[in-house]
Amino acid sequence: MIPIIYESSETAFASNGLGRLRDILSATVCEERNGLYELDFEYPVDGANFDLIQCGRVVAVTHDDSGDIQPFDIVSYTKPIDGVVKFHAVHVSYRQSGIVAQGSGINSLADAMTMLTSTAQPSNPFTYSADFTSTAYMASADGTPRSVRQFLGGIEGSILDAYGGEYEFDRFRVILHRSRGVTRDFVIRYGVNMLDYSEDTDFSNTFSACVPYWRGNDNGSDIIVKGNRVDYGGTAYNGRNICVPLDLSDKFEDAPTTAQLEAEALRVMQSKQSTLPAQTISVDFVRLQDMGYEGLDNLLQCNLCDTIRVEFPRYSMSGSFKIVRTVYDVLQDRYDSMELGQLSTTLAEALGIQSQTDTLQSIDDLTVNDLSVTGGAAIAGALTVGGSVVSDFVVEEGTSGIWSYRKWSNGDAECWGMFIKSVAAGAADSTSIYHYPFTFTALPVSLVSIACGGADLYRGHFERQGTTAAQVRVTLINKHTAAVNFTAFIYSKGKWK
Repeated sequence: MIPIIYESSETAFASNGLGRLRDILSATVCEERNGLYELDFEYPVDGANFDLIQCGRVVAVTHDDSGDIQPFDIVSYTKPIDGVVKFHAVHVSYRQSGIVAQGSGINSLADAMTMLTSTAQPSNPFTYSADFTSTAYMASADGTPRSVRQFLGGIEGSILDAYGGEYEFDRFRVILHRSRGVTRDFVIRYGVNMLDYSEDTDFSNTFSACVPYWRGNDNGSDIIVKGNRVDYGGTAYNGRNICVPLDLSDKFEDAPTTAQLEAEALRVMQSKQSTLPAQTISVDFVRLQDMGYEGLDNLLQCNLCDTIRVEFPRYSMSGSFKIVRTVYDVLQDRYDSMELGQLSTTLAEALGIQSQTDTLQSIDDLTVNDLSVTGGAAIAGALTVGGSVVSDFVVEEGTSGIWSYRKWSNGDAECWGMFIKSVAAGAADSTSIYHYPFTFTALPVSLVSIACGGADLYRGHFERQGTTAAQVRVTLINKHTAAVNFTAFIYSKGKWK
């Protein structure tokens, strides 16, 4: 498209604004998953409407195959000797760096998003929404004034840290998706459309166990809570058992119990898959327009956070990858390059229960963190239509309430979670109901285990279970005069379709 320039006060972007930049020489938009969103373009000093291009004004351009127009604030420029000026612009969502908000005691995603507008200075023109709900302590909301963009994901304990998800920045709308994008039938395959492949693997930061701790302040005195060693399961590499200290100070507002600390350590190790190496893969592939398939481009549109496949039998590599970074050529209306990150391709086959802490752990297969792809246009999946596709790759994963979950393309699904309750002195009979993050097609297979501190457990079991929720009943006796906590762990596996 031909970019359009607007005044900084524009919000509709439905007209030709101040004018079109018809003599523009190049323009590319780089967008990353939960990251940067920026525009670079070049314009000759003797080009039409050059005088309209000023810092602070807005340039609107397409940014992906959908043809959607997004606005970018011009923030800098460089004037070389050849008379071609290079301009740099950032998406209007960056304006949230100039809006301050503050809050404390935030324990849900809904409250976090409300805080971004209700406490904003100056007033916040952005709107916020999410396609899921989640409850968790948001550590960055500790009463300190911060920029809205920091709260979104720029610091530890941000909305992304607390609740997860993938952002979509659409003009003045901010949408947090549980999982943005769709699964595409594109395949980059060795011997068909793959031109080059390289892989780097680094085990240096892997570990198989940790000793968690929390550090905080109570009435002016520094306090620290330390947990016992927590094992993830398996070994880091070459049969080695590697244990590291794990700081969880940003995960709890108040001092946690030892059981809470150890349970959170296991959850962090599971989510980061600590025994797996950092691995990068680079792939070059043939472009559709180079093969005479220009007419199929509309059928092969793919955007940020969509999922495709890469297959290289020589290295036994076959997996699904999410697009995590795109560089889009505005003038040619096509991608210059993409970077992909692999989704988990294997079911969590086993459930381990530790004898001392009764914690649940799922065992995952190799996960590739980053993959770079070059080749432009849409991914050349049309060249492999009719080829075999592995049916056990993850199509959705995330967190919701107490739950973490995964869904596979073959219909399998699992979710696991925990909850902690306080028990007063004497006998206690506690019933808790938790709704699954999705609906199973039939009753799932489930396990529940209970860890108690200073109390005798009589019984912990599923009192009632359906396809939408689990109801857990725990009967115990607290022998102490003060209240104690018990922690319940739940694992359910079944079909989602």
